[in-house]
Amino acid sequence: MVKAFWDYESQFPENFFAYRFGDEIIHRLLPYIPARSQVLDYGCGPGNLIDKLLKCDLKVAGLDFSPATKETVVQRFRENSNFTGAFEPKDLENRAESFDAVIIIEVIEHLYDRQLDELLDNVQALLRPGGIAIFTTPNEEILADSYILCPTSGQLFHRWQHVRSWSTESLGHYLTSHGFQLEKSFTTDFCITFHTDNMKNPLRQKLTSLRKTLKHKLKPGKKLPHLVAIARKPVT
Repeated sequence: MVKAFWDYESQFPENFFAYRFGDEIIHRLLPYIPARSQVLDYGCGPGNLIDKLLKCDLKVAGLDFSPATKETVVQRFRENSNFTGAFEPKDLENRAESFDAVIIIEVIEHLYDRQLDELLDNVQALLRPGGIAIFTTPNEEILADSYILCPTSGQLFHRWQHVRSWSTESLGHYLTSHGFQLEKSFTTDFCITFHTDNMKNPLRQKLTSLRKTLKHKLKPGKKLPHLVAIARKPVT
């Protein structure tokens, strides 16, 4: 059922997180990605973040769990010399593929314990020693706020199939308990509308950023909506 859901959603890239906030994600995360490195977008969806990463002089590959989505990504970027392929997890099992950075955007809120453990094991195996893993997820999300009713079963479920909520503390503990060195974690608001046009207008960008910052400071109980963790695979 999960596969069928995301195969269907892959037809609508505008609904994906990286499509809506990709410019701001790149702006915030690029300083942590080594220059000219080999990068894997883990859970890449239809390739919206890959499109942005390819413009940053990086070698980029994508991994997704949906065969239909993987094929979409291959067709979309096959002419780009910096695109190194799209894969399902099974495709990488017998390959000696390794990456300087693995980016996991809005994935870990979808996974139960066994799948989470498998993901961390996969990321460790795919990273070169000293490589960087970057995770983003909703910050202290109240899952019930996005519940909808299935008219067939009568059950409530999360609109985007989120099954857990993360905080700075719980994510940091999870990563360190699975052998990563936590470099940094922070909360942010990717909904800053950091588009390419704004990059040409620094004053407009600063005003937009200030407005977002003030919005949260003037509402003390309002949390920043997005959580980022930067973790490193130990060298030894």
